[in-house]
Amino acid sequence: MQRSRRSAHHQRDGQRGQILVVAVLAMISMIGGVALILEGGNAYAHQRMVQNGADAVANVGATTIAQGLGGVPITDLTVDSAMTSLSISNGLDSYTGYYTDWQGHLLTNGGAQAANTSAAAEVGAGTLPPGAQGVQVGGTQAFGTTFGRVIGFSQFSASAESTAVAGALTGGEFLPVIFPVNIVDCDVNGDTGVGDTNWSVSQPGEPPVGQEYIVPLCKTGGGSFMILDFDGTPNNCADEVANPPHLQFPSFPVDLNSDNGNNCAGQMVDEVNKKHGQVVLIPICDGNCVTNNGSNATYHVIRIAAFYLDYMSDQNGGHNTACQGDGTDLVPIRGNGSSACIAGWFVRYITTGSVGGGQIQGAGAIGVQLIR
Repeated sequence: MQRSRRSAHHQRDGQRGQILVVAVLAMISMIGGVALILEGGNAYAHQRMVQNGADAVANVGATTIAQGLGGVPITDLTVDSAMTSLSISNGLDSYTGYYTDWQGHLLTNGGAQAANTSAAAEVGAGTLPPGAQGVQVGGTQAFGTTFGRVIGFSQFSASAESTAVAGALTGGEFLPVIFPVNIVDCDVNGDTGVGDTNWSVSQPGEPPVGQEYIVPLCKTGGGSFMILDFDGTPNNCADEVANPPHLQFPSFPVDLNSDNGNNCAGQMVDEVNKKHGQVVLIPICDGNCVTNNGSNATYHVIRIAAFYLDYMSDQNGGHNTACQGDGTDLVPIRGNGSSACIAGWFVRYITTGSVGGGQIQGAGAIGVQLIR
């Protein structure tokens, strides 16, 4: 009996030892699982940081290229310096960048489409390819772990990619007026006159440094004044100035409907003048914007211009001195054919927005867009 009791006692001790081993293993697995969950949150936070950093680096690269599209001399070194500086300030350990066209396709050094990054022109390698209008960026950041050390992981790495492009702006919030490429003067009957070869783009300043223009709201061959209807509701032009809808055009040219200029011009004045000292986006139509539908006209828009607004004036007939430029250095309307006008400076303007293909001309607005 004594031997049997001793044997049973040893069996119970053995079972206790087995339970202890299983419990320790379970605790290790549980601690490892908790560590992975906690480090997963840490990794997600760093992933977002790296993605934001890659987006910022791509954006500054595309913005620098946009400055080149606007006439500022740039080189590969200019682009690389801007991107490297922002990469450091965003905490990226390293980044690689490659030039793209306006649609995000990789480019070779010669400006042709590249099949992959191995054949693509790399930012910082010394060549800014012809037709470069964007950058593709890959960024990385290594970060230490806290709980992951329990299971043998002392460091993880996060990476992200981003592509940003620059080009002719194809969307935004616009002033509901339209300028023709023949823009500087109106003759006695209000038709358009001198062409866009007379435009000059002013330099940055408050106000801009350069020629201020008086732009007449001339009538077209069909008798329609150049006021646009963005929302399909007639004669609510003041509201469209105060609360402009965001419009996105897939490409240019595009046709836009007119509103009743005779009714709208007077309504718009106060709201337009609240935008004094701001850059506004204005659609530009080709030719003389001649239509045959009177107040139901459509305008053939070919691009978007940036205009630093000084004032708008409207007078019901007679000699509107604010639209004549008498005694000032403003380029005046020829004769008295238009009693409504907008005054300001054509400027080069870069903003965030959707972009399209085509050449940037004169005061054409330039967009910078993250596409992936």
